[in-house]
Amino acid sequence: AALAPKVGVFALPARASRSRKHASSRRIGRPASSVSPIAAAPGWLTETKLSADSVPDSVSKAPLRVLVAGGGLGGLFAAICLRNAGADVAVIERTATYRPFGGPIQLASNGVSTIKATSENLFRRVHEVARPFWRTTSGIRDGLKGNWMFTFGAITELPDEQDLPFSICVDRSDLQDVLLEEIGDAGIVNMGSAVAKYQNRKDGNGVDVTLEDGRVITADVLVGADGIWSKVRAQMFGEPSGVKGAGSTASFTGYKLYSGLPLFKPYYYEDVGYSAFIGPDHYFVTCPDRAGRVQWYGFIKATQPNTPDKENPAAFLEETLKGWAPEVLELIRATDPNEIEQRDLWDRFPSVTKSWADGNVTLLGDSCHATMPNIGQGAGLAFEDGFELAKILEKVKNRSEVPSALDSFYKKRILRTAAVQGLGRMNSEAIKILTPLLPIRPLVEYFIGPFLPLVFRTQFGYCYSFCPQKMDAEEARSLADDMRARHKKEAEAAWAEAEGRGVKLTGVENKHENPALEVIAN
Repeated sequence: AALAPKVGVFALPARASRSRKHASSRRIGRPASSVSPIAAAPGWLTETKLSADSVPDSVSKAPLRVLVAGGGLGGLFAAICLRNAGADVAVIERTATYRPFGGPIQLASNGVSTIKATSENLFRRVHEVARPFWRTTSGIRDGLKGNWMFTFGAITELPDEQDLPFSICVDRSDLQDVLLEEIGDAGIVNMGSAVAKYQNRKDGNGVDVTLEDGRVITADVLVGADGIWSKVRAQMFGEPSGVKGAGSTASFTGYKLYSGLPLFKPYYYEDVGYSAFIGPDHYFVTCPDRAGRVQWYGFIKATQPNTPDKENPAAFLEETLKGWAPEVLELIRATDPNEIEQRDLWDRFPSVTKSWADGNVTLLGDSCHATMPNIGQGAGLAFEDGFELAKILEKVKNRSEVPSALDSFYKKRILRTAAVQGLGRMNSEAIKILTPLLPIRPLVEYFIGPFLPLVFRTQFGYCYSFCPQKMDAEEARSLADDMRARHKKEAEAAWAEAEGRGVKLTGVENKHENPALEVIAN
């Protein structure tokens, strides 16, 4: 059972009053949500730094003080797990307030199972804002013709056969809101703060964490969950601090990512999980979201990183993808050019030669194993990290055991996370190999097709193998049916509202060859 948080036991010291400017982020195609910061809870603004000498070594006399750097999905979920394990947790998040951002992400069976094992209430709330992959078709399609080439039956078959929670699609901001709701207003999440550096105490009794505004916090554990450009990681591994992109130790994947989230009305809205259109040099992924919208991602081949963003990305994409399947082009045309996001794609090689543990400091999520988005495991792996870290720290009886516990956390996670990272990069490289072979597609399908179901089943089977809590198949089917019905109702209401405003529908004929079909332009 979850333990109630001890408000004020572990609190951030007050900072000097100063204004803070922050860049606003957009939630493409979605109205802004009202997520209020939780920074002003009583206690943490005025309490001074705790003296490590005054804290007993025994955890039974005073819970571990865990500071999580980064209030993204991984950091928030880790805070929930750690609090449930009895730790006194504080999260520091750089932004001054949470703002809507991004679009839907895939949360595969392993990530959903981890949520279920952590909190039934959280599991229920996440499913209220998600749509199921259960009984949907996902796979690879010909980027030029739109036909299905290969499908990923294992996405639905494995959960059914092994009593696993099914994979879901959930908007990143909706998931963030639900995690914040689960944490509650207990002074845990503190906005407008970021780590500048840390120093493990020489006596091994904790870690002193210096924030960018000069405040110093003493904790028993520092968890760096501050993303792919993590400052905690940079110090731990002796990498350039504050350097993003070229010049950093991250690896450029060879793609620039363009994304949009327009209102779109395909006939298959309820029946397709996601489609990966493979064409010459590039690939284009689509995934129906909530409220009648479809998220799309264009992976455009790039020879070097840090190229300037396009002033008119829609026109650039239409020209680059000229001759591609009508659905691809219709999705681009349905998107407001000002709402198309652009960014270079980076990942990191597995840290098999460098431990994530440095005394009383560890890493979590993208800070230590950033993955390609094509495998849909970024959030799931971060959730696994938080779950496993909490289990390991829950067994710590004395503070002096923390460094060895964090080292065991690294050893337990490195092989699995490295394998999933490798699968993501392998998928990307396979696409680069496959695209030049499209002119001889029948031969490719003839020789490769029979082996792909086994390949996909093995890949998904490994990703789903982390399953701390199973789910009865009948219960899963009932839940998925309820979600599908709600998903359909939401979409139809959104489309009807747009039509009521006089929005003109366009479409593509021949559903078999080009399954798009009706488009609602913004």
